[in-house]
Amino acid sequence: MDFGSAAHEHQLKQYIISLLVHAAYADHDFSLIEKKYLGYAAKSLGIAESEVATIRLNPSVYEMTPPPSEQERMNVLYFLLFMMRADQQLKPEEEEICHHLGFKLGFRRELISDLVNVMKDCLDKDIPPNAMIEYVRTYLN
Repeated sequence: MDFGSAAHEHQLKQYIISLLVHAAYADHDFSLIEKKYLGYAAKSLGIAESEVATIRLNPSVYEMTPPPSEQERMNVLYFLLFMMRADQQLKPEEEEICHHLGFKLGFRRELISDLVNVMKDCLDKDIPPNAMIEYVRTYLN
């Protein structure tokens, strides 16, 4: 992911991790598989485990304005959706925070609902390659 200056890029990656922590704690049960997904996301973003541990202590410190690019915001939403699905359960609290954060990222509630429904339909199986893309295309400018 390229978000601009190195400092801004790092800040945005910390923000993504903080959102994932918020999502994982939404149901008051940060499961082992959610921790593994958080580790996977951090590794793919280039965030060290020690930094993830710091973010987990106080994720609210890492709040920032969502990125201006629709593609970058969509990447953040995808991370959130997959965190919500990581433990193969989708609890109402997780769905609620996904809607809240997705709306905060600037996405229409209908798009968020459609993508959450894809996650629900595919909790115990692979998501078909174009399932999410088809919904996204109908809403993007």
